[in-house]
Amino acid sequence: AFMSKKAGNDENGKQIEVALPVIISLGLGAWAGAAAQTSAHPLDVIRKRLQVQGINGNPVLYSNTFDCMTGIAKKEGLGALYKGLGPACVATIPGTGIAYITYELMKQFLKLSSV
Repeated sequence: AFMSKKAGNDENGKQIEVALPVIISLGLGAWAGAAAQTSAHPLDVIRKRLQVQGINGNPVLYSNTFDCMTGIAKKEGLGALYKGLGPACVATIPGTGIAYITYELMKQFLKLSSV
């Protein structure tokens, strides 16, 4: 299964279409999902730490986002901001890849083009 992409016009003015295999589209979607998860994960760790402080006997350690980020980095190292990244990627990557393929296939089915 291939997805056609319009790639411009040739010297005669005829439209050129390039076929993109679905597996490539899946891979690009998965890569985009991994990149997005990796870039957003430190903020997710900070959010979770801020949410659980003061609950069920957990001490209140941080006053704001920047205090939390610097506190984690100083006490546990920068790697602590990426705790749980593996499982988060396992949960995110397949869905993002499938969503990307679905988007591209629906554009093709509805005969819509990217601008």
